[in-house]
Amino acid sequence: MNRNTLSPQEREFRSRLTQLVHHAPFLRATINTRFVTCGKSGCRCAKGERHRALYLVCNTGGKKRQMFIPANLEKEIRAWVDTYHGIQDLLEKVSEGAWEQVRQRKEQNDS
Repeated sequence: MNRNTLSPQEREFRSRLTQLVHHAPFLRATINTRFVTCGKSGCRCAKGERHRALYLVCNTGGKKRQMFIPANLEKEIRAWVDTYHGIQDLLEKVSEGAWEQVRQRKEQNDS
């Protein structure tokens, strides 16, 4: 496909998509926040103040997999997940443009 035939908006979407895919880590998952008890008898969680825990969650092949995220990695992992969702959004926009092109071509063939 020749870039000159693309609309400026689609060129922008594709350029941003390429930058994200090639220059930023991304991860298909969601981050789940849970409140847990650790089991230590003297801990505050034994009195009802549970600990905040983050888990990375993803369905793969019909099976859910999850992994605990240490607090010191939260910001970085959140950025990876956000990048993936940004990629998904851009793909949807590019795909929507392709649907419009198909609709236009179909109308040309029908006339």
